[in-house]
Amino acid sequence: MTVAEKQIKKFSVKLGWDLLWERYGIATVVLIAWVIAFFFVPNFRNPDNMLNVIRQSAFVGCAAVGMTIAIISGTFDLSVGSTLALSAYLGLMVVSTTESVLLAILVTVLVAMLIGLINGLLITKVGISAFITTLGMSFIVRGLSYIISKGGEPVRYNAKAFIWWGNGSFLRIPIPFIIFIICALAGWFILKKTPFGRYVFSIGTNEKAAKVAGVPVQRTIIFIFIIVGLFTGISAFLIGSRLYSAGPGLEPGFELSVIAAVVLGGTRLAGGRGSILGTIAACLLYATMGNILNLLHADAFVQRVAVGMILLLALSIEGIRQRIFEHSSRRITTLEIEPNSNEYQGGQA
Repeated sequence: MTVAEKQIKKFSVKLGWDLLWERYGIATVVLIAWVIAFFFVPNFRNPDNMLNVIRQSAFVGCAAVGMTIAIISGTFDLSVGSTLALSAYLGLMVVSTTESVLLAILVTVLVAMLIGLINGLLITKVGISAFITTLGMSFIVRGLSYIISKGGEPVRYNAKAFIWWGNGSFLRIPIPFIIFIICALAGWFILKKTPFGRYVFSIGTNEKAAKVAGVPVQRTIIFIFIIVGLFTGISAFLIGSRLYSAGPGLEPGFELSVIAAVVLGGTRLAGGRGSILGTIAACLLYATMGNILNLLHADAFVQRVAVGMILLLALSIEGIRQRIFEHSSRRITTLEIEPNSNEYQGGQA
């Protein structure tokens, strides 16, 4: 076996482990965290507490499904936190006025999708980068929330038919978690079973090559941001229902929690690779960490430090994986182009 072949085999093993981590790594970490907490954290093993953990995972999780699709395509949305606040506020205004839960769901989701559509149009038609567009939109939407709410006054509504969506259960399984799983299955189907999903992966891998291959890049990006809005709107409705209220200051830093969960779940920040399964596991890990800190009576400031550390961990893992992958790729390319001189001469002899 030549040096080049040995290096290629070594690279293939690394790539195999990388793919295994992407698919099952975080799920394994979640199981380990649950086993440790089961024995060493008071009350963690309580069935009601475990149900609370999976309930909490759903609020970031629904939005994270949409963000997974966006990040696989090589982009992201920093406006989801502001979108969450505005759409939840408007949804509660509607339900408190009309007492129609269905109308509230439609308004919440459609407002979020409209913001996603505007983001997509600005990025594709005007040519503004996703970072600048969504960052600017986050300020605009947050400002609109304060204007509409007349300075930040929250709206409240606690009718049983409304709060059931965020606090109810079906066969003891929390309703938000059931909706999260439905969203995850929808996201998996979009990515794996539709031409649109193939477009998403191809754009994330190489946008120029995708364009040459005939992929409708601009239209796909617009729909990606609409989908991000759709899933963010679902999260907004569930959080509003869970808290019985919504206001402009709802869930500060929500967009960073969503992005951290997606990247921690194995989705490559540069695009082209990722999985919904990893995102589900990362959201469960996120909720588990918060639950453990609450059970240990850690104050809010310590919890924010923990969230920041999780974000850094997620980005560090992605950076390390990317550097290893690029270094190995360059090494293989060099060996293929320039064979080992001794072996080459021996072959000529």
